[in-house]
Amino acid sequence: MTQITLAGCEPRTLLSHMALYGLGAILESGGVRGVRLGWTGSANPRPCVLAGDADDIAVAELVLDHARSHNAGKSWVRRDVTVEVKSQGTAKTAAMALMSPRLSQFAGPPAWELVQRSRWEVLDELTAGQHWLDLRFLAALGEPCYWSYRKGDSQQDDGASRLEMQPRNRGSEFVGTRLRKLADTVARRDAAEVLAGLTGRSADDELGGDSPDSRTATGLASPGPTDNALAWCALWGISQFPLAMRINRTAQTSGHFSRERKEWFYVPMWQGAWRPARLRSVLASLELRAFAGTGLTESPGLSDLEVSKARAWLRARGVEGAVRFEILEFGTGHARDRRAMSGHMTSVQGGA
Repeated sequence: MTQITLAGCEPRTLLSHMALYGLGAILESGGVRGVRLGWTGSANPRPCVLAGDADDIAVAELVLDHARSHNAGKSWVRRDVTVEVKSQGTAKTAAMALMSPRLSQFAGPPAWELVQRSRWEVLDELTAGQHWLDLRFLAALGEPCYWSYRKGDSQQDDGASRLEMQPRNRGSEFVGTRLRKLADTVARRDAAEVLAGLTGRSADDELGGDSPDSRTATGLASPGPTDNALAWCALWGISQFPLAMRINRTAQTSGHFSRERKEWFYVPMWQGAWRPARLRSVLASLELRAFAGTGLTESPGLSDLEVSKARAWLRARGVEGAVRFEILEFGTGHARDRRAMSGHMTSVQGGA
């Protein structure tokens, strides 16, 4: 049984959790048997993946193959669409990544129809090829929202995951600006370099130029150099957070809640080794959501019985606690940078 410990990660940074989730998902999708996720120790926990029948180089090769396959010309990551968009009251033609969930406002029904048809073609191809992780990732990311209107204005971002935090300035968008470029940088490495990045022996931020102001973490950590292989896994960790669409409201992202104009992400800490499927079920649970909100002055005020039931449900599944990350915005205008701040940990122990 091979154990890969993400040594450069710690539980108060959301990137650490997301990298754990994404690496596990990539390995399971790559055919590794017995993938399990967990945390080492208790005093200084670090995320780790048990890779079953794959050794450490095989793990790195699977991550490398995953990035290379998504960097290939026919991958949905590299697919663009050219449509008319609204720009300062006029229409212009623009090319953008087809599968990004947040895009520039489309000029009218023909643009919407083109984008939807093109997206359905991608989804049909992925379904025919049984690319289940890709489908789970795209479902979790969401899509441009054609059905949500408020005061007569289209709310195009309402169908996107809140975990997708790529700033939307100067035509930037998640797939074309971040995911595609990460695929390219990771694909240029060899397996040893990928493994070094995952295990913390090196931290090469090719995409961000190793700048102290690098945004490679895409809101999952504070600005600064982030190893590109680790960031690639972390963004694929979004695949483990199911998304529920809603009419004329922002889609509900698992692991996210808001209260009185404030927002938080939350994730579990647990004992033992979990299958990715168990992680997804706990992330999507009402019990984790209820517990993660306890102690906030903005909380809707759950009864003691409701909190007690949530604690018992979580304890029965090996959950030790939850880490809650407040989300703050930096910058102005369309360049606002949403970012998960340092996490606050709460134990499920206590209460009956």
